[in-house]
Amino acid sequence: MATQPNAHPDASGKLNVIFHGAFTFVRDAEKKHILAEMPAIENHVYRAGTWLAETEIRGGSIVYELNEKGVEQGTAWLDPKKNLIVKFDPKARRPAPFATLKLPLPETIHSLRISEVDARFLEGKTKRQLDQHPQPMALLQVFTYKIADVNYLFIDADRGEGHYWEPAFTENDGSHVNLHVFSAEDHYHKPSNAQEDFNKCMELLAVDLRLQTKFLPAGPIPADGALPPGVAPEETEDLGVRTLRMARLGRAKVQGGDTNVAWFGNDALDGNIRACTGGGGDDGF
Repeated sequence: MATQPNAHPDASGKLNVIFHGAFTFVRDAEKKHILAEMPAIENHVYRAGTWLAETEIRGGSIVYELNEKGVEQGTAWLDPKKNLIVKFDPKARRPAPFATLKLPLPETIHSLRISEVDARFLEGKTKRQLDQHPQPMALLQVFTYKIADVNYLFIDADRGEGHYWEPAFTENDGSHVNLHVFSAEDHYHKPSNAQEDFNKCMELLAVDLRLQTKFLPAGPIPADGALPPGVAPEETEDLGVRTLRMARLGRAKVQGGDTNVAWFGNDALDGNIRACTGGGGDDGF
């Protein structure tokens, strides 16, 4: 069952699907879809929706799907020069994810906030598509689609109701819709969750590869031209950082202070040692 948004008279534009946190991205054998699998991790929250209005994703290994009538099919896949992509066996017995979002291949993929991981911290026998030293890992993914019909921009589910999301065109140009998907902490219970997050993602793929360091510094976003059109720098923030910012904003409001102090300089673009990531699984190399 789908949850439909209000109709919009203009079906033109682009959709950006922005992934924050720990995911495994699996391309199907026909190379028509990508499965964004979310590992079940304690202290993680799972949300999707318009920026600052995301709602909770139901667990139970539900497969959600971006309705294919809403976007045009693309051909893009993760760039192995910016991502860790491992060879996996799709027939192997794998643990169930918390939930999965199924999407058509996008027109383009921007892999951002690159963390350069010393290869000695990666242990296991699983083959990587590119054996790079250091190993780059993107901590933020943006899948961009041409919108085919905005009236079909909704999220179905393989059982029960689809995920509620009412697309909103961005105010800066009115031609982009952004869907944020979080599989991450909304508060920090320890200095870094990177090791657990990465290893849980590899478990989802049933591969022999483990990260042996607790810290995975997130690279900053370059200032010029790194973000796809329609995505604001503020939208690249980690959820935990954003939660702290909203708390600062609330305190400033209650105390009658300057709400501008909720932003400290270039916070959204800075590096962050608390970052989490996953990787891509492919059986075709």
